[in-house]
Amino acid sequence: MRLSRKVRGQAALRSLVLQAGWNFERLQNLGWAFCVEPALNELYPDPVERAAALRRHLELFNTHPYMAGYVLGAALKAESEVADGISSPERVAALKHGLAPALAAVGDSFFWATLRPVSAILAVAWLWMAPHPLNLAASFIFLVAYNMPGLWLRLHSVQAGWLKGEKVAEHIAGLRLPAITEGLRMAALICLGAMAGSLARITHPASGARVPLVDNFLFLGAGLSMLLLLRLSVRPVMLLVLCVLGALVLALAVS
Repeated sequence: MRLSRKVRGQAALRSLVLQAGWNFERLQNLGWAFCVEPALNELYPDPVERAAALRRHLELFNTHPYMAGYVLGAALKAESEVADGISSPERVAALKHGLAPALAAVGDSFFWATLRPVSAILAVAWLWMAPHPLNLAASFIFLVAYNMPGLWLRLHSVQAGWLKGEKVAEHIAGLRLPAITEGLRMAALICLGAMAGSLARITHPASGARVPLVDNFLFLGAGLSMLLLLRLSVRPVMLLVLCVLGALVLALAVS
């Protein structure tokens, strides 16, 4: 039985709130059940069979939220085969348990440990080097650089998992995320080197205005503080709030 494109789209959209029902007992199981519910409604017209299928998907589940779509698409493919009687529910559970831990490790390395600090470095570099008032878009740069790859992946991965089924791991390997991760880290080091070099100048790299030496060290301290707070798992939204409050305090102090 083939699931309609509408139902697969609903599953992809629901995956955006996968962690809304996170709990200590079974982690992401409530969010997972919420994602697969539209598909189960279509695959199992009989209420008893549908309830039994939903209970199977309430078992413990945990993976990186941005990579969960691959597991979701492949599991829906396997579940459709269960509804057709050509597969068993145990095969769906084995598929979930096999993919979820591996994708959690890949997602943590790429998104949490690499893309997030790289996006912060890019935003700080833009703030320092872009001419005024374009440099005020630094917060927007950070949000776009960090969120757009994850949003694209979360919406694209369900369809990829559905098409590839149990071979979705080969598709994920083709994305070469470890190589991209290493490239982003190298780019971040280059960006930091460029900023460090610009701090040695007496004039601003974008405007050409004279910059007091103490301002250079204040800027460097602010950038390093942002990176430190990110490493301490401070939420990016909280960093933005702190930056806005700090800018307001400085503006009032200068005026």
